[in-house]
Amino acid sequence: MSAQPSVPAADGDDIGACADGDCEIAVSEPLTIRFPGPGGGRATLSVTKVGPNEIEYTVKSGNGQAEAAAGGPGQGCVTVLRANGSGNSCGGLGDPRPPRAQPDAVVVQAATGEDGTALLHIVSE
Repeated sequence: MSAQPSVPAADGDDIGACADGDCEIAVSEPLTIRFPGPGGGRATLSVTKVGPNEIEYTVKSGNGQAEAAAGGPGQGCVTVLRANGSGNSCGGLGDPRPPRAQPDAVVVQAATGEDGTALLHIVSE
């Protein structure tokens, strides 16, 4: 049984909700999510570590790969996947809203949780 997240997720802990590339889930243990990537390809998000105020993950799409990690209260990362590459930004997540979809891209946002449950958003256009 997974821990109750400190912030409720729209899709609970159902990783199947991410199969279409749009979801908001709570994550309390390592897992792998597959979803449509940019440019019609496939993408894989692997959460490799999650705990109190920490999350680490790897995103692979086509020939590209991005790794990100955040630690501390209110911290998180945003990864933008495009057909020709990807980019990460990690630090304080001052804006609690989910990330916005970007043209021809998939956006992954991961936020730490005090209780060891991280909040993941995946949005695609």
